[in-house]
Amino acid sequence: MATVVHFNMLVEINQLLKDNGIEYSIHSIGACTCAGLRLRQDGKSYPLQKIIDLINRYLENKWMKVIPKDDDPLYLQVVSKFEYEKE
Repeated sequence: MATVVHFNMLVEINQLLKDNGIEYSIHSIGACTCAGLRLRQDGKSYPLQKIIDLINRYLENKWMKVIPKDDDPLYLQVVSKFEYEKE
């Protein structure tokens, strides 16, 4: 299963963040999101885990989720829920 967050999904996630009063935005890394996503703080600080949980609720019915990298929690890897749940 492809683990790609396409442009329209990025727009929807950014709107979801805005609708929830979260002053962060999400951007693709490289030419496509296969390389991952980057969270950018655009205003007030907000707990990263809550942002990740909100994004994962959005991605849940698309059988994907994001996982922050250990050394850079603003870098989010997009993974298949199927593969992740096997581990």
